[in-house]
Amino acid sequence: MIPFILAMEKEIHTYLTIENECVSELVIKRSKFIAHSFSVTYQEMVREKLLKIQSLYPNASHWCYAWRIGYNPPLDFFADAGEPHGTAGRPILGSILTRNLTNLLVIVTRYFGGKKLGVRGLINAYQQAAEMVLENSGAIEKELLAEFILKINPTDFQLMVNQLIYFCRGKKYLDILPNYGEIRFRILLQRLQETLSFLELKQREGFILNWERCDTL
Repeated sequence: MIPFILAMEKEIHTYLTIENECVSELVIKRSKFIAHSFSVTYQEMVREKLLKIQSLYPNASHWCYAWRIGYNPPLDFFADAGEPHGTAGRPILGSILTRNLTNLLVIVTRYFGGKKLGVRGLINAYQQAAEMVLENSGAIEKELLAEFILKINPTDFQLMVNQLIYFCRGKKYLDILPNYGEIRFRILLQRLQETLSFLELKQREGFILNWERCDTL
């Protein structure tokens, strides 16, 4: 089974995602819809972005959203956030799926304008808001990355950071979390076997307490 999975991964080298994070506004019958697009690669980022938007618009009526992360297969999720079931998050996700995008989050904040839009009106409004922000965000093809999270021996944390910077050929794909004793990093999928060997070696040497691949979670 494992060789088959690795063979599948070698066949898929790129994916589509948003080129830029954007914000767009739409007003329908005095209700204001503010759509934000974000690049995300793991679910903790979704929660961080959602809290950011809720603090930015604390008096909004709803913060509806959808995300899609990963590949082969990707995970997705949507939330109506108090709107009638299926009228907000689902059309947002539909706009993402139509473009075959992944590793992104779209949040649509609504300020109620005093006039109900009805089920069809809500679906159209949230879909239009999502379509607008995704159009403005653009799309870009990127190379697939495998993502790992490592639990580091505290006495070797900085040394492991330095070794990962060297192994990854820079800090671009490193998220260093010293307060948690963790490091997240991403690597080109074509270097997967090399990376697995590197991690197993560092675990045997005692630098890494444990590790897991998390781009498919």
